[in-house]
Amino acid sequence: MKFQRLAAVLVIGAAGIDASAACKRDGSLSNSHADKPSNESPRLHVGEPVWPSNGIAERQLGNGKETWPENIIVEYTNEAWNVWAIVSPVRGPSNAIEFFSGRVDDVMVTNPGGYNDSFIDSKCIKHSANTDRSFHFKDPRPGGAVGSIHVNVDVLRFECENLCGPDIYVSELHNDSGGVLWRKVPFFLDEGELDSMIGTGIDMRDGTVIFIGGKYVFRVRQRDFTPVGGAPHLRVVDERDVIRVIDKANGKDIKDFDAYLTEELHLK
Repeated sequence: MKFQRLAAVLVIGAAGIDASAACKRDGSLSNSHADKPSNESPRLHVGEPVWPSNGIAERQLGNGKETWPENIIVEYTNEAWNVWAIVSPVRGPSNAIEFFSGRVDDVMVTNPGGYNDSFIDSKCIKHSANTDRSFHFKDPRPGGAVGSIHVNVDVLRFECENLCGPDIYVSELHNDSGGVLWRKVPFFLDEGELDSMIGTGIDMRDGTVIFIGGKYVFRVRQRDFTPVGGAPHLRVVDERDVIRVIDKANGKDIKDFDAYLTEELHLK
């Protein structure tokens, strides 16, 4: 996931679509969370979220190159909490995945290629961020924080005469006084290629966060950056171990840096 590509999403002047037009024509548009007119976004007064304990820590949506999830919304409906990640390119179909159930749906959004805090699903049901609970949201730009985790704070690179190897992005956790508790690299494995830039993210208010890396959506614990369950495409490595492997490469003729990192850091 490259910054230039992410930045383009934020600045493209896309003409938004009337996502609800087709559903309005046949009178089938409804809200998933309340019997209200479709143009309203009611904020429900609810308690702290209770998330399913189903051992899921990874989902994927899009292809990670032309399409990737760039928006996340939290919704409360039918006495259950849902977290939706949304792919909404400027051109092409939009999709959403509910993280805990894995449900994927074709959807309509009002701002293709930009920020969306709601969508309409294939059954003409509107989904939106609809509670009075505040969920800290990080947009797709490289900097910022997901919960207490400061992401993409530094970039590690191989020493080469020409640009070579992947940019390796470091994230870190601070304590209450501002000291650094750890600095780690989250590697996302995708068909032999490595990425480590975190895009969109959201604080789940329970000591975990959900963040997006490429086409993947991960849920990890803030205290140590470990996934809460199965996450076959995520490897979290201490920064010092990555630096050691980079230093070891000095003077070597490395043809495939992704393969080198994968082998030396035991990422498979």
